Amino acid sequence: MKKHRLISILVFAALVSSISPATAQLRREAEPESSATPMQLPRFYARHVEEGNKLLVENQIQGAIDEFFAAKTINPDYYPTYIGLGNAYRKMGQLDRAVENYQIAVRLLNPSYGSDHVLRGDYFAERRQFQQALNDYWDVLRIDPQAGRQYTLAMRHLRFQDDKKAVKAFEAAIVIDEDYADPHFQLGNLYFRDNKAKKAIDPYKSAVKLDPGNPLYHFALGTALYKEATRKAKSDMRMVDDAKLEFEQALRLGMQLPRLHFNLGTSYILTENYDQAISHLKEAINRGLTDEEAYYNLGNAFFRKGMTIDFKWDGYANLTDLSKRKKNDDKFRNILNAVKAYQISIHKKEDYAPVYYDLGVAFYRLSELKLSPEFIPAMLEDVSTQKDYATRGVKFFRIDMLTRAISDFKRFQSLTNNSKASANASKIVADLQGQLKDLQ
Repeated sequence: MKKHRLISILVFAALVSSISPATAQLRREAEPESSATPMQLPRFYARHVEEGNKLLVENQIQGAIDEFFAAKTINPDYYPTYIGLGNAYRKMGQLDRAVENYQIAVRLLNPSYGSDHVLRGDYFAERRQFQQALNDYWDVLRIDPQAGRQYTLAMRHLRFQDDKKAVKAFEAAIVIDEDYADPHFQLGNLYFRDNKAKKAIDPYKSAVKLDPGNPLYHFALGTALYKEATRKAKSDMRMVDDAKLEFEQALRLGMQLPRLHFNLGTSYILTENYDQAISHLKEAINRGLTDEEAYYNLGNAFFRKGMTIDFKWDGYANLTDLSKRKKNDDKFRNILNAVKAYQISIHKKEDYAPVYYDLGVAFYRLSELKLSPEFIPAMLEDVSTQKDYATRGVKFFRIDMLTRAISDFKRFQSLTNNSKASANASKIVADLQGQLKDLQ
């Protein structure tokens, strides 16, 4: 009955990613600007830029700068010249001058498809955080402008809900610039949004391969992998593990979204790493993810951890054996934590059927354990049973747990549409009622 669902997030804005100071390689030459002189100037400026880029690769920085200055003298409005100068100054460690030239290139290019990165670059530049500024500017300047324009067109189609045209424009951007990660990412988002997780995986993988430093891409890929892995009753554990690795990488790259912690914690439940599952699900809640799913999965993590302890009380032993007492108390503590998380989940959503089933199971498992003094205050929190505990003592504990279990299984039956699960709950209720009758 336990279902562990991910809360996914589709974000269409790229995150800041680390880059290496690679030399700008021009995939397509821009058309020359018209000359103000009677005769059109030759396109020597593009050749100078090409030669400058070659010299940069050979680490002949001053020679490269000379070539870029020659290009600028012939045509001061050719934006690749300033990319080259920026790359040269970056190699020299003169980051302020590198930023200055990147800014000129961005201004000449005026790319609508990179407006967010430009704004962030300007923000960092104003605060003299030059490395961060260079990273953001470079995320714009490394894109072929024609591919960028196709990307802008695709996003416009999306705003007008024309998915078919958007897909064509994204695909056109990929053809023009095969190293452009964002169109792959957005294609994946489109497929995922339409519940085609399997089809979204390959575009997400392409985005990750092209820009492995972007945590958002890893997060999206992990989400699609997990959703596809758990689509059937029997989960594909190899794919679940792949999803977990993507979530872990997003975390290493600095992402701290509550949904990332939720998804990672949920993956850890299926891979049976319950301590990590509990830690990340708690972190998701602490960061603001407080819906019924967060508490339900936290309850599942606690319950499964408790059930890894192989112990049942026979109802008679005083548990003077310290190892047995520890097993009893550790198992009791985890299952009780599961009960508390399930109850919060129900408080968030009173008609959430699966939680009632699992809550019933948790109460039944508590009935198999000894109520130690440590846990008596938790039992006395329920006002409706305080009098029974006061008059009948800890012997009432098992009766109380079985009664609560029966109540939750019946509540599950009243809410579920799953006839098979309801029939199974009926059998459990009949068995528990038999046990309760014997006790009373």
